[in-house]
Amino acid sequence: MPISINSFSDHDQQIWDEELHDFVPDRVFDAHIHMFHPEHLAASARNEDSWGYTDFATLQQWAARLYPGRETHFLSLGSPMPGIDVRQHNQWSIAEIQKDPQSRLNRLVTPACRLEDIERDVRKPGVIGLKPYRFFSVTGDIAQCRIHEFLTHEQLELANESGLWVTMHLSRFHGCADEFNLRDLREFTGHRYPNVKWILAHCGRSFTYWPIRKAIDELRDMPNIWYDVSAVTDVRPMITLFTRENRRRILYGSDGVDAMYFRGQYAALGRAWQYVDTDRLNLKFPHCDGRPILAIYEQLLSMKHAAEIAQWSPDDIQNLFWRNAAEAFHVQFADTAPAPGGSQTQATYAHAKQRIPGGTQLLSKRPEMFAPGLWPAYAREARGCEVIDLDGRRFIDMTTSGIGSCLLGYADPDVTMAVQQRIARGSMSSLNAAEEVELADLLIEIHPWAEQVRFARSGGESMAIATRIARAATKRDKIAFCGYHGWSDWYLAANLKPDGASDDLHGHLLPGLAPTGVPRGLAGTALPFTYNRLEELEQIIARHGHELAAVVMEPTRSADPQPGFLEGVRELCNRCGAVLVFDEISSGWRMHLGGVHLKYGVEPDIAVFAKAISNGHPMAAIIGLRRVMDAAQTSFISSTYWTEAVGPTAALATIRKLRQVNIAAHTNRIGSLMREGWQVLSQRCDVPVKVSGHAPLLHLSFDYEHAAALSTLFTARMLDKGFLAGSGFYPSFAHTARHISDYLSAAEPVFMELADTIRKGDVLSRLQAVGTTVRHTGFARLT
Repeated sequence: MPISINSFSDHDQQIWDEELHDFVPDRVFDAHIHMFHPEHLAASARNEDSWGYTDFATLQQWAARLYPGRETHFLSLGSPMPGIDVRQHNQWSIAEIQKDPQSRLNRLVTPACRLEDIERDVRKPGVIGLKPYRFFSVTGDIAQCRIHEFLTHEQLELANESGLWVTMHLSRFHGCADEFNLRDLREFTGHRYPNVKWILAHCGRSFTYWPIRKAIDELRDMPNIWYDVSAVTDVRPMITLFTRENRRRILYGSDGVDAMYFRGQYAALGRAWQYVDTDRLNLKFPHCDGRPILAIYEQLLSMKHAAEIAQWSPDDIQNLFWRNAAEAFHVQFADTAPAPGGSQTQATYAHAKQRIPGGTQLLSKRPEMFAPGLWPAYAREARGCEVIDLDGRRFIDMTTSGIGSCLLGYADPDVTMAVQQRIARGSMSSLNAAEEVELADLLIEIHPWAEQVRFARSGGESMAIATRIARAATKRDKIAFCGYHGWSDWYLAANLKPDGASDDLHGHLLPGLAPTGVPRGLAGTALPFTYNRLEELEQIIARHGHELAAVVMEPTRSADPQPGFLEGVRELCNRCGAVLVFDEISSGWRMHLGGVHLKYGVEPDIAVFAKAISNGHPMAAIIGLRRVMDAAQTSFISSTYWTEAVGPTAALATIRKLRQVNIAAHTNRIGSLMREGWQVLSQRCDVPVKVSGHAPLLHLSFDYEHAAALSTLFTARMLDKGFLAGSGFYPSFAHTARHISDYLSAAEPVFMELADTIRKGDVLSRLQAVGTTVRHTGFARLT
């Protein structure tokens, strides 16, 4: 039984003051609310259960009572009641919603609505989509109807052409878990209506725990799906949604005024649920504090509890209550400009350069490598392919997905859940973690040629372990190498020469890497050769074959091996007795499940994995033949944190998901779209570019005398458009075709500016105007 504003009780106020005041932020966007005028109902359809008069002013009055002091706007949904005059109701609703430029309306639609009427209404200010409902199913079955039976394909075509929102209250007993609903949503979001944006009302009509728990793994992989949490008072579906879905796809909604402003809740009964109005049922509570509260406050309490369990940050709460909707519906809240006082991100980095030699721990993350003074050095949060800096600025990351480490995307929910569960049980003790044995078995299952495994926690140290094992196994010292293999002494020794430092690593790593601190006694132990030039390795082996412990190389980086190249390397190692080590730290997993050497059909003696093997959690693996790996028992290779449990737990969860989603096909498709897009922009805008690398490991450069300056300007302009962009793109599972199209749309005017600056030759002055200098292209001292 809906209550009036004046019936707001002292106990309601107590719950707000004690439990909700600090939870609900200063801004609220209610993405599921209704307005209603009783005169829109036929007289024969009116009864005591009919909703009361609720105009926009009523919404504002209730919001002021429920969320005092909060700026509040609304997505009002057409009220789906049998016997309603749809045309009259929509006209009145549009007029009401236009009283607030920041509120929006999804107009009521039934199968009987004419397309020309819908098209006319959605062009009006404030109208962004449609609100269908099962009451209007053409089958007459309002309980078990399918989507297209109350929202016609013709209407969906119109919604697709116009990019409309649809708030969908799913029918059928199991809501979002129903096989027909899932089938329809897969078809509609995947290819049939890819521009329609769906809001699944009531957590996908999951008033109880089961539907969303059953369906979440499928739903979260569908594009253009959002959820509102309206009317759900059971905490369990909230927990599932908050822990396992993309937090940017969840919207606050109340289902007010009449549907949720009563005292009681929607009570779960197994897989069923029932509306329980304590006033109507005249329930008595002699055994406890018998003062029921508003159902909307019951919902907010469940949201608060679920957010605590999901470990949501204050920023996540802001997103839920208003920012997700504001960005989705293009709503401008008051006073959302950044606080004065400059950038916290830039100030923190300026301090770091005085406190931390080099400013960062990884050269590839130095802001000077992108756009000095502008590039955000720090991420406060990162999920999917979005990062948020210390100032709250949001960017879509179209660079290297954490230097190649987060192949599934940042904070993948499956990997995160596995890690959190292991941490809760204790991730370190005086005993070992059994997960490392399980991981060893899984790696050898994927790589049948291998027999034994050792673990570390990072790429550079794992390559040092691999070379140590090779040297121990062969009793030799020299290493022939090709490509980039980390920071260790064995590798940087290539730049040591008896007569002074050389630059042999130029082309393999970076130019200008002085081997300062590397023992001069290692001179001559690291011998470089060029990828796809077998004759260079033949020359090394002709001179040093009897001294060669290993040939260390990436099986691929930017190009496929020429026919016979890897096979030739394998044969040369066999002939001289050197250990063949494949560094799969960057190439592994993204182009083939496991090492890309499996794709090429050449088996090494040792293969090394890190980065993507554990999706952003420290982990590395050295796998190999028993006759080689056994040497690890004769050389002291040992470290405390190689025994913690988070790394192998993350790797197990990551590998299992990589296998499940066919990651190689995905990264190839997304990377191919980016490559084609860059090439089209180059031709259309007359900007000379070089696009190289495999689709999952792309590199962009400008064929111009001031290429680094041009690249810096490109990065600076893309930052203004909300994208992290640089000279590389490593697609993750979180990247979609929509991310590529949005990036390319933003990049086109930037490419036009690049063409203009090439013609005028004024790139340096433009960099000065935007407050940056030419990015670094090699290793250099910062202070």
